[in-house]
This record gives sequence, structure tokens and C-alpha cells, in this order.
Amino acid sequence: MRTKIILDTDIGDDVDDALALALIGASPELELLGVTTVFGNVVARGRQAQTILQIAGRVMGKLVKTPVAAGCSATMASRKGVGGAPKPDAAKMPGQAKASWPDAKLPPLDKRHGVDFLIETIMAGDGDIVPVTIGAMTNMAMALVKEPRIVKKIPRIVSMAAEFREPKAEWNIRCDPEAASLVFASGVQMDVIPFAVGKAGTMIAAEVGRFAECGREMGRYLAEAIALWRADHWMGASSQHMPSLFDPLAVAALIRPELFTWKQGTVEVELRGEKTYGYTTLTEAKSGENGPHRIAWELKREEAVKWFLDRICET
Repeated sequence: MRTKIILDTDIGDDVDDALALALIGASPELELLGVTTVFGNVVARGRQAQTILQIAGRVMGKLVKTPVAAGCSATMASRKGVGGAPKPDAAKMPGQAKASWPDAKLPPLDKRHGVDFLIETIMAGDGDIVPVTIGAMTNMAMALVKEPRIVKKIPRIVSMAAEFREPKAEWNIRCDPEAASLVFASGVQMDVIPFAVGKAGTMIAAEVGRFAECGREMGRYLAEAIALWRADHWMGASSQHMPSLFDPLAVAALIRPELFTWKQGTVEVELRGEKTYGYTTLTEAKSGENGPHRIAWELKREEAVKWFLDRICET
């Protein structure tokens, strides 16, 4: 039985969102009901998501009609700029926008706002739809605020977010700390891939080379997306900076949870301090008890990266 999911993503800046969506497209264990985009230019982000879905559909031998809905371009955060919290720009094109197909080759975006898509889809389900958040949690938080009954319809949320081993505000939290705090405090069970675990999944050159070498359209596309990411973030496409599998590991947690060791507890987001705004803390559950949040703590790195690449390049 396939796991039903909705992917909530800020695809287009860091390349790991594209890698995660490609992994979903190559994973028959998952049924993707839709994609919602968040933070900044959500329409451009939607185009890239649609492009990957169409490529994945051709690989799987079917036309993809998965809805993609643009969500919140702004944030709930009341203290934008404090503690390095970024300010979203709805007009700025994401760095990988050039990797998107032209509108004429893509289906239109879903007419619903991403928040409404989340609410309507989850409320119409049987309590078996798992939201996977790999960007700012604004859409998810707004859905919880707009329709509180949704809490009882969500079996769990899987997120790439937070950091516990060093004092820092992880990017997806820092983009909208208030939204993240609301989601963590919602009472919904959550599986969390923190920054340190995602960083442990950083690829090496030989592994990245498999994308271009595998001879598949998706591999070639991801190689192009990585080049654009390097050009946008790392001083040129000739950079040898390697992508980390932050977001793909959130997808992997749905399919191969044994790739991680886990800790159980309660996560809180700091909203008061100036320098600590967006920091996350984990209070571990006492022996024999369970907390609402399950945190990936260690990664079987070699096994995880090989599994990911085999899925992309051989499925």
C-alpha cells in the first residue's frame, strides 16, 4: 500500500528540493497527491516542480497530472530581519528557474491557493495523507490556523528542518520561525531530518557524476539544475561545491526509516531572543516515554546515498 503525501517545497534555490521531488517520482512506494510551493516567487517555484513531474512521468511511462499549487509567498514571521531571518521577495526568480520548461509545455498551476489545497485535500482524505515540508512551514501553519480540524486528519508530518547539535537557526526554520513554532506545537506527530543529518549526506564528485553519466533524462536534468545552483550560490557553474541530501532524506525517511537512528522528544522554536531567534531545542523523552517528535540523529551515509542514486539513475 502506497503512502499518500503532499510535498510542500521552496524548490528553486538550493538544489536539494529538486533532488527530493525527483526521488518521489522514482519511488513507487509513494503516491504524490500534489505539490505546494512556499516563500518568495511561488509561481516560478511551481514551474520547476511541474517540469520535474513531467520528466518523472515520462520516465514512468505516463502523463503526470499531479496538481501544483502556489502557496504563501510571504511569511507569518513578525520579526523579519531579526537574527538573520530572510525577507522573501515574490518578484525574484529562483536560481534554477532556467531549468524550468516554458509555460507552453506545462499544465497550468492549480487555481487553488496552496493553503486551501492542503486543507481541502487532507480534509477529503481518510486520515492517511502525510504532508512533507522541505521549506518554510508557512503553508502548513496557515492551514492549521485556517482549519483547526485538520490536526485530527494528519497522521504525521515529515520535515527537513531544525538543528540541535550546534547553536544556529536552520534555514527552513529561520525563514519563518513563527510558522515552525506553530507546527511543532500543533500536537501532530512529526519525523524531522535536522541540518546535521542532511549535511552528513553531502555527496562527493563521483556520486554527483552519476547524474550525467546514467543516460536518463532525469539524470541530465538534475545535472543541469546542480550547475545552475552552483552558478547562483557558489561563484559559478564551474564550482565543485557538492549538494547535500537534506530534502531527499526527508523522502527517504518515509520509505527507508532504518537508514537513520532516531531520538524521541519535543522540539521547541525560540521566538524571543534577538541572537537566538529561530533556534531549535530538543527535550528528549524519558526512558519508556514518547514525545510528539521523532528526530533523525545518525545517518547510514553510504547506504543512503547509494540507495538515492540507484533510484534516480536506475528506476
